[in-house]
Amino acid sequence: MTIHIVIQPASGYGAEVSAPSPGIRQLIAGGGEAGLTVQVPARIGGLTDTARFARSLAGAATEFAEWCESQTRTSTRTATHHGWPGLGVPTDDTSTDES
Repeated sequence: MTIHIVIQPASGYGAEVSAPSPGIRQLIAGGGEAGLTVQVPARIGGLTDTARFARSLAGAATEFAEWCESQTRTSTRTATHHGWPGLGVPTDDTSTDES
């Protein structure tokens, strides 16, 4: 079974490592009403597999962040109350993000 999780980050979203109990760590990403948690599976090789996944995720996230920063600021959202065209996501203002 495949599960796809889509998060369209809002201002204030981020990622951190948390310790829900002594000796346990998990990676948490997101904020508000959307989030993703990565935990170590309780099995032989779980730590190695999770470390490999976390490094892969970090590399891909860095590449994606660099791509996002390289895009022209005029290709962001439209100047409407509907956010991204066709999605109907509400926004707080009617201006485009030119900062």
